Amino acid sequence: MTKTILFISPTGTLDNGAEISIVNLMKFLVKKGYRVLNVFPDYKVPSQEEYQVELQKAGIETYGLSAVKWWWEEAPGGSPGNHYKRIQGYKKNIRDLKRIIISEDVNLVISNTVNVFQGALAATFENVRHFWLIHEFPEGEFGYYKEKLDFIDKFSDEIFAVTGALTEDLQKHFPNRKIYSFAPYTQIETKEGVSLGSNDHHRIVSVGRLTQRKNQLELIKAFQMLNLAGTELVFLGAWDEDYKQLCDDYIAEHNLKNVSFMGYLDDPWSEITDKDLAVFPSSMETFGLVYVESVLNGIPTILSDNAGHKSAFEYMNEQGHIYPLGDLDTLTSMISEVLGRFDQEKLEAVKAVPSLKERYSLESVYANITEKIGDDELRHKKVNQKDIDFLNNRKALTKSVKSAVRKLFQLKKMS
Repeated sequence: MTKTILFISPTGTLDNGAEISIVNLMKFLVKKGYRVLNVFPDYKVPSQEEYQVELQKAGIETYGLSAVKWWWEEAPGGSPGNHYKRIQGYKKNIRDLKRIIISEDVNLVISNTVNVFQGALAATFENVRHFWLIHEFPEGEFGYYKEKLDFIDKFSDEIFAVTGALTEDLQKHFPNRKIYSFAPYTQIETKEGVSLGSNDHHRIVSVGRLTQRKNQLELIKAFQMLNLAGTELVFLGAWDEDYKQLCDDYIAEHNLKNVSFMGYLDDPWSEITDKDLAVFPSSMETFGLVYVESVLNGIPTILSDNAGHKSAFEYMNEQGHIYPLGDLDTLTSMISEVLGRFDQEKLEAVKAVPSLKERYSLESVYANITEKIGDDELRHKKVNQKDIDFLNNRKALTKSVKSAVRKLFQLKKMS
């Protein structure tokens, strides 16, 4: 009998690495013969319509659920409505998920972010397996989930985390169980066998949304220090308005020339030329998909040494060059050195592509997940009959919202 797998989506859009990665996993599972369903928070925005079309073309059945707030109450995203409305919204979403699990005979629920919990509870209600895929470090804006670790442990049959630093970090928080790893996968049409656009001068390029976390201002400062006549600095990607203004102000204040912002592009890599050097100065990443895309396209690449970048750098056989985050002197000297021997750098980057593509395949990056999906007997959840009785006691949930919040949702008490 064909297994049915229900994925819980973080956003229902394709503008973030977690979604891009797991959409590729869902497509892969469909090709392997699984029936795949996907649930997302339906906020009636155009990007979600595009997401649905993309999934449905791949044979993935989609369900958009209305939500007051889809993520944990303490998670990023503000506090829409009020506390009571959010709790009622969470409970409605759990009921909706239970109905889908029952009506579609779901065998496994997979939560594709640490930020959602409804799938874990709905799976427990209906006694089906639940996997948690974690893309986020428990720090900064996601530091709130350290208080959820007992809940995550209790309501997961298996926990998977992005390979490298995140897996190592989370393993320390779960000493009594194995945390399995996966590498986020991005599907790109690599250009190594295709003639890239030709240019008669070098450019420094950076792909990705312009944000505080992506830290592009550091690259702008390095470009100022380099003062390379005839060299352009090009940013390909949409932007956060406040951060873009910060960058514009710096450029104007220092009278910098040859800096351009291309905005959002469906295929930014098609804009890359044979003389381009890619630089990624992010202050925080879980893995670094644009770095992976860059080296798979045979582009000489420099990246910062944040924990996620280091994980990707190690996974991709240390292709490219890595510099200490915040060290402008090292970054500028590294850019200067790579541009100084660019032809050799380009030759080596292109030569490495075939082995990197073999290493970074769907079969290899998701091997741990697919292996565990195939194991029907897994039952690692630490939920006992008392918990099940509580979950199924609708009167208890209705009568005491505070008790439900404390015991199940671990959210703030109603004021």
